[in-house]
Amino acid sequence: MTSDEIEFLPKKYREKRKSHNFQVSRLLVVVVMVAGMSAVLLYQLAALHAVNRQVAALEEPHERVMQLMQEVERQRAEVAIKRHHAKLLTFLEHPYPKSQVISAIASPLPSEITITRLQVTVEQTAGANNKAPSEKGKKAPQGHPMELDLKQLVDEAKSRRCTVEVEGTTDDTSCLYTFLASLHQAEIIESAKIESIDPHQNSDGTEFSNFTAHVKIKRGYLTHFETLVGQTLPAASSREGVR
Repeated sequence: MTSDEIEFLPKKYREKRKSHNFQVSRLLVVVVMVAGMSAVLLYQLAALHAVNRQVAALEEPHERVMQLMQEVERQRAEVAIKRHHAKLLTFLEHPYPKSQVISAIASPLPSEITITRLQVTVEQTAGANNKAPSEKGKKAPQGHPMELDLKQLVDEAKSRRCTVEVEGTTDDTSCLYTFLASLHQAEIIESAKIESIDPHQNSDGTEFSNFTAHVKIKRGYLTHFETLVGQTLPAASSREGVR
């Protein structure tokens, strides 16, 4: 047995020292864990503080964005109302799009034909006043009041017949028939026919004819009214008022 292996301390003391060393080691472990947890907690608190500062910095822009969104919705509602108003006024002033009717008849006018009178007439068709009885408990239609009024007016206009009486002169009757045949290609025209032709002679001996023609406009043409009007209203929201 060497001198290193010789233990002069009492056994009780050695056990007490081992116990003390174990407690110290355990305490060091606890201290290290607490320090680590504290460091993590401090890091999380710093991160939370940074996030809070970012949130605080975003609150004002967020509030501005919300106000802008509310303003956009308000402007959209105003634009929708102005569009309904403009369409309703346009329809009331022009139940039939007379400019479109005249354009369809006069735009392809040959040089051999001269129109002296053009009259647009709207007549109520037979049986148009026979309305279906209202259903009790029927659900009321949904939508803006002016939009509903326009729809009702368009529906009522479908029961009316629009005709155009055309008077003019031509020095080539064959060209006149060709012209009337070409009118059938127009989207809004249902039929076009000659009512009368009255031949005449000029003082120089040249011949010409006075004619009268009737043109019927398609009744379903008004189903495209909102599309046609919508093409003329893209800038309505940028103007003051409706017109």
